[in-house]
Amino acid sequence: MKEHRKILVVIVLVVLLTLTTVLAGSEITVLIDGEKIEFEVPPQIMNGRTMVPFRAIFENLGAEVDWDNDTRTAIGIRNDIVVEAQIGNTTMRVDGVEKTMDVAPVIVGGRTLVPARFVAEAYNCDVKWDNDTRTVIIMTDSAELYDITNSSSWNDSLLEQQK
Repeated sequence: MKEHRKILVVIVLVVLLTLTTVLAGSEITVLIDGEKIEFEVPPQIMNGRTMVPFRAIFENLGAEVDWDNDTRTAIGIRNDIVVEAQIGNTTMRVDGVEKTMDVAPVIVGGRTLVPARFVAEAYNCDVKWDNDTRTVIIMTDSAELYDITNSSSWNDSLLEQQK
């Protein structure tokens, strides 16, 4: 009986370690000008788009953030550029000009998640995705060039852009 318990404990530990490794490997990292951004609600892939918490991404881009509870709209202002993203609406406004997103903002864990690429590009940032490291790389207009990663997908992505 004691032998069975030991085997059961070992099996449970192996399963837990495997699950932890798999979950850790699926984490999405966001870098802005080389700095890793921490989020209360982790970035997630939804319908093929990386969704990030609005407030955290905008504040790290240097924007002021506001929330209109009546219209359920997140608002970011940076360098006089106003970005508005409404929950459930694929139309984002950038200085009053409507732009269509592939995925509408959603609320997860009490946080508004928005497509990383759309909001960063609204502030004229360069956005890249490194599939090998599952990293969103955002470079602001004030960023200096730096060595982002050595991964093959990043290098392949750069080569594709140059063609």
